[in-house]
Amino acid sequence: MSGEATPGGKKKIALPAALAGGAVAIGAALFVIFAPKGEETASPAVAASDPVAQQATDPDVSVAQTAPFGQSDPNAPAPPVPPLPDGASVTSPDGAAISFADESISYSAVFPSGPSDDANLAYLHKDALSYLAGKKAEARATYDEFKKAGDIPAGYPWEVMIQWDYTAKAGDIVSLFGSAYEYTGGAHGMAYFDTHIARTNGQQMQVADMLQGGITPALTIAMCEALKVVKKERTGSATIYDEPITCAGPNGNLKIEKAKLALAPSNQPGKFGGIQVYYEAYEVGSYSEGSYEFVVQQDVFAEDLRPEFKPLFAGTAPPIAQTP
Repeated sequence: MSGEATPGGKKKIALPAALAGGAVAIGAALFVIFAPKGEETASPAVAASDPVAQQATDPDVSVAQTAPFGQSDPNAPAPPVPPLPDGASVTSPDGAAISFADESISYSAVFPSGPSDDANLAYLHKDALSYLAGKKAEARATYDEFKKAGDIPAGYPWEVMIQWDYTAKAGDIVSLFGSAYEYTGGAHGMAYFDTHIARTNGQQMQVADMLQGGITPALTIAMCEALKVVKKERTGSATIYDEPITCAGPNGNLKIEKAKLALAPSNQPGKFGGIQVYYEAYEVGSYSEGSYEFVVQQDVFAEDLRPEFKPLFAGTAPPIAQTP
């Protein structure tokens, strides 16, 4: 994923072309954001005057507010849409977008279209509101500290731009990929990824849940070999921070736990063709290398699928479209 300077001097990151479409409406660099560890929360005074910031500091909902984007507690109550007086805050009539803007932060989140009672879209919508509550409180508290000191640095308002899109659907299972661009000062912004796999009733699952024994050695090796290929294409070397990529054993450095996995579409309608694998920048290479995205075909792990999921996989998955 390459970076580019914006007119304001901020360096934005070009995200995978899989984010094209709705993302264009709110900017070329959209979509999965994870909150950095150790985020600041709003001061008591800020929280008392702002119901959204108050939720972000409320111990009863703090887990939902500070959880990484895309991973809030599905049982936690949904935060309200931020009130209008302190900035433009809008949930689109069809529920497909959320936006908020004031002097400290500009926030937008875009979702696929779907019925109002769709359990998975409702979850992602709630999660985006939870993330907004936390980031709004953090941005406001930080901005007010700079303002009090009389020295507001360049880089305000902060930017958070999120988008979710379906990757594939088969049977009663859906898969979505989320990506986010976040700029909170510094030399450049960051892009983060997440995935959401669930039944249409909202019951969430992971790729590992669909396999007998979880992530299998065959899938691990296939991911590792695919990473080698895309690494060589981009950098000319199959290394991770100058160390040769090792697929197995005590020196294995694939970092499979850092990969975000989604289900891939197939050339056969109504089937999953494989698994889409996403690594954020820094996970398997330097920031200048950007992110890595690739596909593992379903025939690699078809025999390892649990019986109830085998009928959902067939055919061949297309490659993930890459940005120039």
